[in-house]
Amino acid sequence: MKHGNYKKNDQIAYRIGKAGSTRCQSRSRYLFITLFTSRLHTTSDIRYTCVTTIPENRLPRHNSDARRLFRSSQGSRLKKSTTLFHTLLCRKKVAKKRAFENLLNSIFQKAQDIGLFDEYPLAAVDATGLENRHTSRYYVRRKGYKRFLRYEWPKVTVVCDTKTHLFAACVVTRGPSNDSPQFAPAVLQASKFVRFDCLLADAAYDGEHNHQLCREELGIAKTMIPLNKRRSRKWPKSKYRRQMKTQFDKELYNQRWQVESAFSRNKRLLGSALRARTEQSRERECLLRILTHNLMIIRRAA
Repeated sequence: MKHGNYKKNDQIAYRIGKAGSTRCQSRSRYLFITLFTSRLHTTSDIRYTCVTTIPENRLPRHNSDARRLFRSSQGSRLKKSTTLFHTLLCRKKVAKKRAFENLLNSIFQKAQDIGLFDEYPLAAVDATGLENRHTSRYYVRRKGYKRFLRYEWPKVTVVCDTKTHLFAACVVTRGPSNDSPQFAPAVLQASKFVRFDCLLADAAYDGEHNHQLCREELGIAKTMIPLNKRRSRKWPKSKYRRQMKTQFDKELYNQRWQVESAFSRNKRLLGSALRARTEQSRERECLLRILTHNLMIIRRAA
């Protein structure tokens, strides 16, 4: 069904000449209005009924045989590519909130059921970087490709159980950056699934606030974090950092390398390069790698 407006005010018959704006001697052209339904609003569709084709980006010239530009009203049948502005037809959410934590909780419940954890679990905190592209840094350096230089990369901070190599937390950020700010969110996330007796970390996480978070708020009995040598003071004034100077257990701290072994296993089996290109999709891919790593360990142990 076609609707037209045949008022003289809607005629398009002007051109620019030497004397200014003059009226052309040609047939009348008319503008037609798109009719929308009351509930569904769609993009308009242009249909041509004349013999001569009319480009979509402009109106017909005065010498053209096409008389009118028609626009049809939308019926009950809509195109699949048309955008619908309707609350009932909106796209559902892809994932629920806290979906990663819920899945991680299910994995650790399964691990506890099959008896993978010790009576006093030991954990280690560390971070690693992943590749943005499939090309290795060695290949880029040897070839001299400046456009593939790695100025930043996805950075993953985890809390790993030293016995099972299960990842109890994952915080995705962008590197290079300081490691200490990701310590608190990673440890808080891991404390929801496992109650660790001791926590190990390297000198990058040295700070009295990190010791206080683990021992006073989360109830972790021991924290082994060596003092950062870049600080000038040899004898720190704070309580827990002074204990790291006088009561540091080197034999217990040697178990921190287990988290490095877990990173090596993850990259050998799943690769070190991410396929995603946007930052949000890279974060989701990193979380998926952590879940896949844990599921492979559970499947192997079951």
